[in-house]
Amino acid sequence: MATIRKRGSKWQVQVRRGGFAAQSRSFSQQRDAERWGILKERELDLLESQGRVGAIVCDITVRDLLLRYLTDIVPAKRGASRETSMIRVLQRAAFVDVKADKLTPRQIQAHRDFRLKTVGPATVVRELGLLQHAYEVARRAWGYEGLINPVKDVEKPKLPRGRSRRLAAAEEELLRQMAAKARNQSLLPVITVALETSMRLGEIVGARWEHFDPEARVLYLPNTKNGVPRTVPLSHGAVKAIGDRGDRDGLIFSTTAEAIKRSFIRLTRRAKIDDLHFHDLRHEAISRLVERGFDLPSVMMFSGHSDHRMLLRYTHLKARSLVERLDQLES
Repeated sequence: MATIRKRGSKWQVQVRRGGFAAQSRSFSQQRDAERWGILKERELDLLESQGRVGAIVCDITVRDLLLRYLTDIVPAKRGASRETSMIRVLQRAAFVDVKADKLTPRQIQAHRDFRLKTVGPATVVRELGLLQHAYEVARRAWGYEGLINPVKDVEKPKLPRGRSRRLAAAEEELLRQMAAKARNQSLLPVITVALETSMRLGEIVGARWEHFDPEARVLYLPNTKNGVPRTVPLSHGAVKAIGDRGDRDGLIFSTTAEAIKRSFIRLTRRAKIDDLHFHDLRHEAISRLVERGFDLPSVMMFSGHSDHRMLLRYTHLKARSLVERLDQLES
């Protein structure tokens, strides 16, 4: 039974039962304390009938859930800074002060539609994915076994088809000319390495001298986006771009991904090149590898894709080159 005491101007109710953590709460009105105690007893009855002795009755808000996830889970993740930003956004949602077990799919849908007015579908999908994972962690690791994940019943926004922006020869020449004069002296070699290897920006700026073998022309990447280390083959152009900079200790490039992104944006604006993102250089590099005749397993060694289906959109390029070969054979 719930125990109710008067403490000053407040009514404190405490619910204790063997096999479950004790719960307590204070109310201004006695009837509210009595009502809360009855509801908690019913929740414990349900958990007990389901054999989930030891489970914790949900007594946290969505805000509390996100805060604990930020404290306990995010620091160990490679994308900690990005996930921290996403949590800050979710903490401003209209539903954030709702009890975690009372959050409904309809409330999440309303938040989804509100966010889609200002950000793209991919951003919303990532934010909902984080919220969904936070619920799963609470259910599986924190003892809230009775917590139902409301995000699972929310339809995620449809993602647009992947970008297919190609880099024209004249654009590349202009980029290289202007990048050579940029304040960030790492910009040009980073652009070159991206086009020569199809490496991700984070992988390039995180590359270290001890993992670079200019004789074998390979670069070992112990930390990658998908968590699988790989060794990237390097062209002569990539080796030349890396050069002999610095004291050959620590990072090869003395810059950050954010600094390169900002410099690249300024570069494309000055060059008056529209709709070109740094990540498009990776797609351009993959397209060139396919056009040069590399099969998909070989391209995956360069790009680090773990699923060949992600590369299938580049196969039409190889088909075009095969048509050209057919024409040559038939002539």
